[in-house]
Amino acid sequence: MAQGNGFPSLSVKERDRRYAAIRERMRALGVGCAIVSRSNLFYLSNGVPGELYGIFPADERPLSVIVNRRHLIDISPRLLLDSQEWVTDVKPGFDAAAVVDKIKELHLENSPIGVSGGLDYRFYNRLQTSLSSAKIVDLSDAFVDVRTIKSTEENAMIDQANRIFDAAIERIHQVARPGMTGKQVVQEGICAMWEAGGDLESTLGFNFGPVPAQNPVLAELCLDKQIQAGDVGTLTAHAHYCGYAGHSDQEICFGKPKPVHEEMFEAVIHTRKAVLAQVKAGATQRDLIDAYQKACKETGFKASAHSQIHQYGIDVPEFPGPAYRIADPKPEAGGMGGAGNFVLKSGMIYSISPTIVNKEGNDTLLGGTSLVVTEAGYRDHGERKVEMLVAS
Repeated sequence: MAQGNGFPSLSVKERDRRYAAIRERMRALGVGCAIVSRSNLFYLSNGVPGELYGIFPADERPLSVIVNRRHLIDISPRLLLDSQEWVTDVKPGFDAAAVVDKIKELHLENSPIGVSGGLDYRFYNRLQTSLSSAKIVDLSDAFVDVRTIKSTEENAMIDQANRIFDAAIERIHQVARPGMTGKQVVQEGICAMWEAGGDLESTLGFNFGPVPAQNPVLAELCLDKQIQAGDVGTLTAHAHYCGYAGHSDQEICFGKPKPVHEEMFEAVIHTRKAVLAQVKAGATQRDLIDAYQKACKETGFKASAHSQIHQYGIDVPEFPGPAYRIADPKPEAGGMGGAGNFVLKSGMIYSISPTIVNKEGNDTLLGGTSLVVTEAGYRDHGERKVEMLVAS
């Protein structure tokens, strides 16, 4: 599971575990093959450059990956095959035609075919007209269920991704000062993530101003602004390592924090401890949200529907599959977000960064890290402390 550089990687054993789990669901639904794209394709391929679609038979035949035909114009497919261990069959293509051809090559054109989202109308139309005898079956829930619980190897990848974000925070704490633009700070953070082994796709959200906030629109607007003394910055990670996300949040003050912000961050710590006390296998998302809302009231500050208490993995967020979902006993209490209520299981990954809102204004602070649920509680990712940093 370790690369030569000491960083974790995914083994062929991990590939085979995933294949077996997905094939079990496929066979139960009676499908002959699955057509996958985007993160579900990545889940099965471990990332082949230029990949568009995958055809995954329910029997033991290998995954076939359709690679953007322009990627293979002047090179042999053997270069892709020899560069990795997971995929043994790649074909050039551009649209559904290449997928249809492969399904016919496998003699599965009359079998039920599973699909898992990410396919547009033109693709479906071509599929249905070219394979008119095949029944189309939605496999989305099967993939979501299987991907909900992370293996030891997956957890190691996510832990490394969070350590890469930790490197960005350390660099920004060292160099970010009033007078710099948001863009300059983001560039410093991203360079630090690259130097720590992060993917080129790693991104970083940075909001700052005298009134702290965390919002993607504001982060975009902050890129060309200059930091002022007294501003509070909120950093949100979308660090990536070999396709896996690291996702958490960090507050940084440019100068001595205002008393209200110190008090609010103490409330963040109090609230997060209350939520973490509920985290263990067998608890529910409602337990976590109730703990968050109750602790917010105890601090005298407000809760927020934007509070970061959710799962992730390859995608941010990743919501649990239907096999884990249960009815919400208190739907009137709200605060559950898009995932609804579900039972926590060992191996689920969480970003837990509770948000605190000032009752007297729009000030918003949050803070937290990533963790993996265990039978007895949880285990943190990375080594970063939940604290308000000061750059002076």
